[in-house]
Amino acid sequence: MNEFRKVPYGGRAYVNALAREGFVVLVHDVFLWGSRGFPYETMMETMNSETRAMIDARPNEIERYNMAAHHHEHRVSKYCNILGTSMAGVVAYEDRIALNYLLSRPEVDPARVGCIGLSGGGNRAALLLATHNSIQAAVIIGLMTTYPGLLDHNMSHTWMLFPFGWARHGDWPDIAACRAPMPLLVQYDLDDYLFTQTGMEDAHKRLQGHYASVGKPDAYTGQFYPGTHKFDLTMQPVAFEWLKERLIEA
Repeated sequence: MNEFRKVPYGGRAYVNALAREGFVVLVHDVFLWGSRGFPYETMMETMNSETRAMIDARPNEIERYNMAAHHHEHRVSKYCNILGTSMAGVVAYEDRIALNYLLSRPEVDPARVGCIGLSGGGNRAALLLATHNSIQAAVIIGLMTTYPGLLDHNMSHTWMLFPFGWARHGDWPDIAACRAPMPLLVQYDLDDYLFTQTGMEDAHKRLQGHYASVGKPDAYTGQFYPGTHKFDLTMQPVAFEWLKERLIEA
């Protein structure tokens, strides 16, 4: 894990840093994450010979697992749809269960609860703020774009970014803004290989429009940082201070 944290997190387990700032922090494994992930052997059983060979050629265990999980996600998403739900729905449901547990803790003030995440964690933060009214402030890092700025650029994104049927109602930024004027901070990485700069800038403008429409333009903050997909030691203190101002000092 120390090696993994070096690039995206500046070598720091940022949730520990959040706890030192005075927050009660819950980090839990939902469906497909960590201890809730599928065993490598189980995923490989579903692959054809060409895909298995491509996965086996990866240089280390972590890369082999990640590639297997990438291919296996398509099967998982199809099963979710057949069962009348979606990957986004299952993960958001489990995050709500975890949040309800957090709210039950005596050391937690239920009026001062937020969420934060990078990448898939930012995806989950957007879905959680949209589906649980107890979230009072949210930080999304490295997971904000419009769909037009995404699909023709990178087709490898998780199915969680495409809640089943959502496009009939809105774009991805609309999910993050649906609780406006709830305080929202989005941190964008200008050189993020997962998104186009146009897609990120269009999402930023869309979020600004939503918050302006409810008379609280300052409740949304969008910050653009140089560099690739990350939540580094420059970005973390800014996000922590933003959360403290809205959840601890408010």
